[in-house]
Amino acid sequence: MATGNRSVLVMVDSRAAAARRDLIHGLFDALRFWGVPHEVWDVADNFPSPPAHFNSRALYVLGHDGIGQHLKDAAVQQIAAAVQGGAGWLSFDRNVDSWPAALRELAPPQRREGTATQLSLPAGADGEHFINAGHDGSAAAWELMSAMPVTQLPELRQSGWRPLLLAGDEPVLACRQVGAGRAVFWGLGLMLYREDVWGHGRFLDGLLWRSLVWAAAKPFAMRAIPPYVTARVDDCHGAYSAFGYVDAFKRHGISPNLGLFIDELGPTDWAAVSQRYRAGEADFSMHAFRDDFYKARPDWRPYAVLADKPDLSNGGRETRFEGLSLDHDTGEALPLAQIAENVARMDKAFAAAGIRHSKIINAHYGEVGYPVIPAFLARGACFLCNNTVPGQLYANQPMWRPAPFGLRGNNGRPGVIIDRSPSHPDLYFSSVGYPSYAGQPGGADILNGHVPFLQEAKDVRKDAAIARGVSNMFRSLDMMSFAVIMTHEERIDVISLDDWNAIIDGVVAGARRAWDLIPASREQVSVIVRRLSTTALNRVDVLPDGRLQCELTGRSDGPSPLMVWLNEGEDCRRVYLELPALDGFFRSEPMALPGR
Repeated sequence: MATGNRSVLVMVDSRAAAARRDLIHGLFDALRFWGVPHEVWDVADNFPSPPAHFNSRALYVLGHDGIGQHLKDAAVQQIAAAVQGGAGWLSFDRNVDSWPAALRELAPPQRREGTATQLSLPAGADGEHFINAGHDGSAAAWELMSAMPVTQLPELRQSGWRPLLLAGDEPVLACRQVGAGRAVFWGLGLMLYREDVWGHGRFLDGLLWRSLVWAAAKPFAMRAIPPYVTARVDDCHGAYSAFGYVDAFKRHGISPNLGLFIDELGPTDWAAVSQRYRAGEADFSMHAFRDDFYKARPDWRPYAVLADKPDLSNGGRETRFEGLSLDHDTGEALPLAQIAENVARMDKAFAAAGIRHSKIINAHYGEVGYPVIPAFLARGACFLCNNTVPGQLYANQPMWRPAPFGLRGNNGRPGVIIDRSPSHPDLYFSSVGYPSYAGQPGGADILNGHVPFLQEAKDVRKDAAIARGVSNMFRSLDMMSFAVIMTHEERIDVISLDDWNAIIDGVVAGARRAWDLIPASREQVSVIVRRLSTTALNRVDVLPDGRLQCELTGRSDGPSPLMVWLNEGEDCRRVYLELPALDGFFRSEPMALPGR
């Protein structure tokens, strides 16, 4: 298919209530998050579709069991011809025997019903493919939380299909070339993404978006988040190195957000803040004035201590938590006059260092009182990087289902929030965390439990810290989010810079083995993520000369990337085009793709 509309057509029957629930959560939430231009054909809608509705698509998707039987002959012929000509086919409908005959060759010829309690990748290099890539190979199997009916696909090789995922010993996901097009068959169905079966954000989202990307006619464009890797460090007063640990990020092109305990910094620390800010090596947020509880512990043993650090705690005898706007004990906002004084103190400290407060709100425990929100917004700070809703204590979070997937960890808090805040329409969450889920370990802080901070570990467990960091990055990139290397400075403060450097080098190197990475600023990632989410890619056309033309709606305050996928043999690779700020509606000029 050389030219035409490169949207995805999803075929559904909205009368099927159970299937509709899986579609909305399993597929359509994902399509919106990944910025995939798509339309729906609903058999329940008796108003006739235009004759050309099934023509010239990048990808045709049967959204659930039983939908294929409703396709009429004219649509069937259009789809079959389009796939032979280069379009893609993706089926979540396992009822192949009810399909029209012209479509049955788009499914594996042999199928039988089964049950899955465990999923695994095919062994050996022969099982490696773009669709099942992005894993470290150490996970031999994924244990499902609930048994799931599947369609097994035996003897695939004889019919030209390639197995991609196994349930027990039998393939349940497969792909093949069909003429100039590509077909993917999901014997799993979308039930996989129910939270009580497996769910989104738990290392298997890549199977879904990679199926879409691999099968779709190329070039294939989407408004997904590029594979950014960035960083964040909380509880910062400079450590013994006066922020020397930032150099480990700098070597990899990463610019972290640092949440400052501003009263705990000494002159050397503030000088380093100014230098790092001017060099663009970090952005800085007000975390709290102080929280030095650990200095009262007899087992607190920093690696070293700068000579000009202020001793606020009188040798650890008077430790205190002093936040900006919320009482950590009661959950009540501080008095308005005190908040105003606190904001003035914050401004004075930042001004003395010659720095601007980051656009990121990185409050200690994520606790932000309602009255301080206007002050943050007036200073350009609108991006919440924690998973805590403003106005609430860290341990008292509301039951809400934030985009993209409404994920909640074992601790009851969402792991990933890329959405407007329910507390204020101008606040925006760009929060990526890594809580444990049912049956799966987790932890956002890569050093937690792996360094001798308050007896969390006897010594520095570099391999364990690296493994957690790599796992966290895999989890983000697999769901097509951005990845964050995160820790707390008091843990950096108890290890040598050599050990710290080795850990960061190991995390980045480990992730690069499976993923292409784009090192980035934590602040700028938030800016780009919001620009992507407040605009919609509605149509992409490939012109006869191979250039792209796209249409978008929405508003953004600056440029943002268009991700475009190309075929590269059996593999796929992505390139990027830059789109300008949007104000309502935008139709691009024809755009040539880089490297073509």
